[in-house]
Amino acid sequence: MDRLRTDMGIAALLREHSSASAPLTLGEALDLLGEGSLGALFVLLALPAALPLPAAGYAVPFGLGIFVLGIELIAGRSRPWLPARILKMKLPSLDPDSRALALLERIEGLFRARGPGLHGPFRAMVGLTACCLGGLMMIPIPGTNTLPGACALVMGMGILYRDGLWTAAGMVIGAGLLGLYGAAAFGVLKLFHLSG
Repeated sequence: MDRLRTDMGIAALLREHSSASAPLTLGEALDLLGEGSLGALFVLLALPAALPLPAAGYAVPFGLGIFVLGIELIAGRSRPWLPARILKMKLPSLDPDSRALALLERIEGLFRARGPGLHGPFRAMVGLTACCLGGLMMIPIPGTNTLPGACALVMGMGILYRDGLWTAAGMVIGAGLLGLYGAAAFGVLKLFHLSG
């Protein structure tokens, strides 16, 4: 399998392999992406939840993957490790001319190298936010994984293209989402308590 060219983005990767007889797995994508695999895996794991597509069967294993990647960011790993079960997960097959890929290419155009680098306390904070987003993605309630998936997608794109501003923006939005989901959970528990 050929190494992915450094000038190719995630949309190009998915388009190039969309016509293959067998869907691309996460492990194969990791090999193709090389040094850019850490940020790219954030994108690939968050994509099914972030796009307006059915995410049945993807939310829990891909949310777990985001959680593991967050731990690896905190630990300072430069190349991601994922459990074999997750590496064997097949990426969703998209039509090469689909609107989803066209939208992803437009989004990729917004990112460029700038802002703070992914090291030190900033890296640890990004990793902690990723762990929280991964946990939110695994909530077994339909529709609850779209917002954290979109936030993880933004963070992953920022990491992939070394765009510290977008990475920080994703981290701030993720913190807001955590507060929102926490407030909603507290409200539901309080409602049950009052009704009981």
